[in-house]
Amino acid sequence: MPRPRNTQFIDDDVDNSGLSQPQSPYNDDGDGDQQMGGVGGGETSQLVKKLVRYAMACEFSRTPIRRDGIKEKVLGQHGREFRKVFEGAQTQLREVCGMEMVELPTRDRNLMTTEQKRKAAKSQSQKEATSNAYMLVSILPSKFKNPHIMTPSKAHSADGEAAYMALYTMIISIITLSGGELSDPRLRRHLARLNAAENMPSANPSDPNHPSEKTELVLQRMIKQGYIVKKTDSGPQGDEEEGTTWHVGPRGKMEVDAESIAGFVRTVYGGSNDELEKKLSTSLGVRERKPAPQGVPEEPDEQAANGGPGPSSRRRSRAVAQDEDEDEDDE
Repeated sequence: MPRPRNTQFIDDDVDNSGLSQPQSPYNDDGDGDQQMGGVGGGETSQLVKKLVRYAMACEFSRTPIRRDGIKEKVLGQHGREFRKVFEGAQTQLREVCGMEMVELPTRDRNLMTTEQKRKAAKSQSQKEATSNAYMLVSILPSKFKNPHIMTPSKAHSADGEAAYMALYTMIISIITLSGGELSDPRLRRHLARLNAAENMPSANPSDPNHPSEKTELVLQRMIKQGYIVKKTDSGPQGDEEEGTTWHVGPRGKMEVDAESIAGFVRTVYGGSNDELEKKLSTSLGVRERKPAPQGVPEEPDEQAANGGPGPSSRRRSRAVAQDEDEDEDDE
């Protein structure tokens, strides 16, 4: 189950409080963390509410909550109020919604193209590299993280949402269990076994006119949303397909972590046993879970009590719960 995560900000700007500061946000030093006078409490409260709405809208579409986007679409001319407004939004999200914003991991340098590496080297500074992008995660107690309580989102359709969650969870799990890198031919073989080599369920499988869509389109959506990363290099004979590998993206690492993959594997195997737990511990580095006696449900993971991915992480358990319900109906 997910680990507790906290977002911390380190403001190492020089204290220029004794100097007059220009009012234009474009004279910001980049961080925008210093507070300016002239913004009343009522206006700050409105900015906080606006940021909460913006964060939830981004998460709904699985779009990263980017720092530049916050400054442009939320703060406007109050760019230097970033830290104050961000902390206020975090408080509102935690107390009212049971969620919080956490920073996404930075892009793996090994997955960058030569041009991207060159640009990254030019922009390097003394500060620790950060992604400046966030996503919402849940901090609800584990007893509320029940797939029967947190049902699939009804945007488009619950069936389509559950199918999409199951697909990217499966792909991320296979990539991770393959050492963090999976060749394109191997991925295609796995998809063929799932009868998903050419087509996958659409956002609304119940739609008779559009029950499925091309697998390539679904994979491109997963790439765009940060679940997976496709790296293409020319093979020995110049064949790009031979040099294509798949990796886990920033959102995929946060939403489908090692404990989540272990839970997915246990569900696929229909339970747990000592041999499976040893393999999971070796492959994922998770602690071994003592299998429950037959007929006795397993205790929830203690780590879940401290919170973890929310609107995003709920998607995994929802898909599993829906599959279980369908199996019971078939019986």
